[in-house]
Amino acid sequence: MSEQARTVTASDPTPEVVAQLLDVVADHNVDHALSDMEQMLERLRADAAQAAEARAVLRTTPAPVLREALRLRAARIETTR
Repeated sequence: MSEQARTVTASDPTPEVVAQLLDVVADHNVDHALSDMEQMLERLRADAAQAAEARAVLRTTPAPVLREALRLRAARIETTR
């Protein structure tokens, strides 16, 4: 899109000016949506890394500790209902 479309105002609302303004709005919405998607992907990557770390710890946790942890977790879930 040209620089002219970015600096155009609605003072002369001809079809060409309105079309240029629509281009500006569309570009902004696409940029905003892409930014949101990038942030979501960053959060998913961070969550995946955290889950991988948790799985690694759980693999080496002794069974009695896992059983007690499951009991505590179930009790916590019951109290929030």
